[in-house]
Amino acid sequence: MRIFTLMEDTACAPDFACEHGLSFVIETGGRKLLFDMGQTDLFLKNAAALGIDLSAVDTAFVSHGHYDHGGGLAAFLESNDHAPVYVHEKAFEPHFSHKPEGIKEIGLSAALAENPRQRRVSGVTQIDEVLTLFSDITGADCVPAGNRTLYERENGQYVPDRFAHEQSLLVREGEKTVLFTGCAHKGVINICARAKELLGRDPDAVIGGMHLFSPSTGKSEPDENIRAVAQRLAETDSRYFTCHCTGPHAYDVLRQTLGERIAFLSAGSMIEI
Repeated sequence: MRIFTLMEDTACAPDFACEHGLSFVIETGGRKLLFDMGQTDLFLKNAAALGIDLSAVDTAFVSHGHYDHGGGLAAFLESNDHAPVYVHEKAFEPHFSHKPEGIKEIGLSAALAENPRQRRVSGVTQIDEVLTLFSDITGADCVPAGNRTLYERENGQYVPDRFAHEQSLLVREGEKTVLFTGCAHKGVINICARAKELLGRDPDAVIGGMHLFSPSTGKSEPDENIRAVAQRLAETDSRYFTCHCTGPHAYDVLRQTLGERIAFLSAGSMIEI
């Protein structure tokens, strides 16, 4: 399985664009998958630089209803005329962030809410023998404090976002299974625990953000919270590849515990599992 990071907050070389966002291409067993599309159409530029033909993507996913993961959806739909796009049934509901200048909408484009290429799902969705989507997270261990600046709307009022719209993806190839998260707003510990329940074992690798840095406040989680996450991850049998909302400081703290079991991904990078 090959995973290309098309978009991330940093780039591995000057030839690649970067922005606050996330996008991966996953190549496995003749399949080409797209997981998230970044904030704008910049992921297309990086795909071209990597020699990746996004018109050949057969299945796409939006991890949750925030602009930095699905802002490039319109650009993908224009570049690919056939791949279904799996989104949670609540992904197009309004979502908001409390920024220094006030509450701002950070959701997906409402103009795409009825696009016929969408496949709206919830709970556990077994797409085929390779792909499983799930959003039914019930655990509440080590949930990011940065979630406190994020809201949804209920009865005309802003209320804390419950992240019902967040989904994660399991991809199987042979004996290996990889878990992809978007931002892990529900807590990477809880998402990994649910993946273990579905698989009967830990995933071989976990790839994605852990929301240990809040772009709204510009602050990382307290070090003791990050170390608590690291200790729980160290008790699993998985390797970790993180990026985006984990943040460089939190990554350094995680690495103190996890060592070579964790690595950071930047736009333009490629790994093999």
